[in-house]
Amino acid sequence: MNIKEMIEEFLVCPKCKGQLELSTINNKTEESNICEYPILICRSCDVYYPIEDDIPVLLIDEARKLDGNN
Repeated sequence: MNIKEMIEEFLVCPKCKGQLELSTINNKTEESNICEYPILICRSCDVYYPIEDDIPVLLIDEARKLDGNN
């Protein structure tokens, strides 16, 4: 089962229990390269959760605001 199937069937926002959306975010590395990182977005809470090593980090304390401010 891939991450997209998991999201559709099992995963919900830990805060509001709303639907999550798979997306990516661009970050600059120390070498000024731009890398894409996968994230899960909750539109209801206006936050995203990181995915690290193909594992969603669905902890409320790890949620980051979509506007870039924590």
